[in-house]
Amino acid sequence: MKLIGYSLVRQQLHRVRDLNEEEIANFKKFTPIIAEAKNRFKLFRILGHNYNEWTTYVNSLLTAQQRDDYENDWLQLDRLLLNYLTSAYTIQKHFEATFRRRFRKDPAKLKEYSDFINSLCNTSWEFAFFLDFRGHVQHSGLGVGEFHRQVTSTSVTLKITHDSTKLVAEDKNGKNWLRSKLTSEKGSLNLVDLLHDFHGHMVQNFGTYVAKTFFQDLFPIAQFYANLTDEVRKIEPTFRMYFMDGEPEVKVGQGKQDLSLPLKLVPNDLFAELGIIVSTKT
Repeated sequence: MKLIGYSLVRQQLHRVRDLNEEEIANFKKFTPIIAEAKNRFKLFRILGHNYNEWTTYVNSLLTAQQRDDYENDWLQLDRLLLNYLTSAYTIQKHFEATFRRRFRKDPAKLKEYSDFINSLCNTSWEFAFFLDFRGHVQHSGLGVGEFHRQVTSTSVTLKITHDSTKLVAEDKNGKNWLRSKLTSEKGSLNLVDLLHDFHGHMVQNFGTYVAKTFFQDLFPIAQFYANLTDEVRKIEPTFRMYFMDGEPEVKVGQGKQDLSLPLKLVPNDLFAELGIIVSTKT
């Protein structure tokens, strides 16, 4: 089995070296662990797709192109924000339930999880706000309170917000904003900027916590593949790192030749491919 650098765009393949016996053994040992982790971390990848769809739509509104369906734009923003908040909530509840099952006989560990969430809320008002705001969207009203878009010959002005005064006024029981302690003094809430900050905490802080709690084996695995990726990219920075088991085959059919490469797709940046941001240094 060989270590390969390959560029699909440039159709360039470089054989770096043969993998040694220890590296091949690690590949075989790590493969089922990675498969399980990819299945468990699908929720983070779904979250990433939902966030990308939201930002792509917001960016489309920042172009100077005239748009004729104001109501549909607002509808799409509400839909995309709802999708995102639903997936974020699902992640939190999924791993909270996993945590409780895993450590149901360990009160100290159970407290550790609630302390982590409280600490993150205390560190990031944006994180605390969206934990509360998800409840508002589920029980009281959709996420986008105000949407305005104005195009001139030299600029595009876009407003995607909610009004803190209205949100606080709708809280009849005083229980909707327990984590963020939202008050009317917050004024107009820029949902684009706030969601950007919240998403960063979800994929980095929350994602790191999940990985360290349930998937400690992933850290040496990530480092193993990162080292091999670095080795390949020192030769050519645009290469993706693969393993190749066998030799390329040229297949001839219908007057043309096709090159078949027996490449094995292996992680280059394991945590990024799982949908989270984690340092591989432990």
